Amino acid sequence: MAYFINTLVYADRHSRGEQQINFLGDIKNLKADGVEARLEYFSDFEQEAPLFAKKAKGLNLKINLSVPDELFVAGELNPKLSTYFKFGKVLQIDEIKFNTGDFGNFTGELSEITNLLPSGMSLNVENDQTELSGNSENILKFLMEAQKNGLDVGYVYDLGNWLVTNEDPIKVAEKLAPFTRYIHLKNMTGHENETSTTLDQGKLDWQAPAKFFHAGTDVALEYPIVDFDTRESELKMVKTIYR
Repeated sequence: MAYFINTLVYADRHSRGEQQINFLGDIKNLKADGVEARLEYFSDFEQEAPLFAKKAKGLNLKINLSVPDELFVAGELNPKLSTYFKFGKVLQIDEIKFNTGDFGNFTGELSEITNLLPSGMSLNVENDQTELSGNSENILKFLMEAQKNGLDVGYVYDLGNWLVTNEDPIKVAEKLAPFTRYIHLKNMTGHENETSTTLDQGKLDWQAPAKFFHAGTDVALEYPIVDFDTRESELKMVKTIYR
């Protein structure tokens, strides 16, 4: 398995204008295995991405890519999909992640995705905080149909987002465990569960879902953490439960 740091962890530094490449040394020092880059954090992709990939590979870090877009838009395959896959090739990524989107109205062939997906790149979908793509039944329907059609697609279980969309994270973990390839850990707090926080300070039992997932499922920290010591302790804690 591999432990990743999503660059949202460095949200404060990004907001001050730092590029994602500046976070890689810290991620290596945390003893993580990889980085999950956020596409929206690249201000000039063509200039930044090759340098990011070179440095990450030099540090022996795996690279995943989080894309803030949907696989299906208005019942059609997202027309930007081939562009996103090209971005992934530039970054030399292992996995790419989208939200599912409007699969319910899709009438095309899922083989279209297979034809576009570069060799060696894995495709995943995640539950977001919307009614459409944060609904476990919608996600399950797509994953089952993909499996039936021979499309190799996995699921990214985002713990905190289930609290936002008012589904039981434990029941969802059990239901979607067979498809789960990757886990995003964050906890939530606030009156409307709108604020992410460290794992032991939020409303959720972040350890409980671990028992449903296959041993060795990849895990990422995905919430802002300001100081190195907290980042380090959070990752060490995760490694004792998700392994």
